[in-house]
Amino acid sequence: MRKYLWAALALLLLSGCGGQTRELPPPADLFAAIQAEVELPEMIDTAGTELEALTGIGPELYDSAVCYRLREGTAPDEIILVRGRDERSAAAIQERLEKRLEYKQGSGRLYLTEYQPMLQAGVVRRDGLSVSLIVSGQVNQIQRICGGLTGSGG
Repeated sequence: MRKYLWAALALLLLSGCGGQTRELPPPADLFAAIQAEVELPEMIDTAGTELEALTGIGPELYDSAVCYRLREGTAPDEIILVRGRDERSAAAIQERLEKRLEYKQGSGRLYLTEYQPMLQAGVVRRDGLSVSLIVSGQVNQIQRICGGLTGSGG
């Protein structure tokens, strides 16, 4: 009987049910999950053309990334989802996304005063190797989705 209990415990730990945070889905899949549940403005993925210029996050740091920005308009909505190559890369990505958020918040104080609540509510979150910058009027809903996918409750 004791053998079976140890085997069950080992399976729980290996399956990620032991209380550890699971990794988020790949960035494109995560954005699709968010878009399926949250009404977002029309956004386009500019990771291939603007991610490095906006954040300093180059392809040497990540396995996959999306950088969704508004197709039109001046609102500061921006959702950047990046899966780092390893722990060190994820830490560097987190630092750069935090700087991006600070920049957006600082610029908003000067130019986008009507969007201050959205900018101040913006977050950078890290879930394992996945790092996200979320600036959106729906930041709380998006955080709940991410938390639900990792088991951390967000």
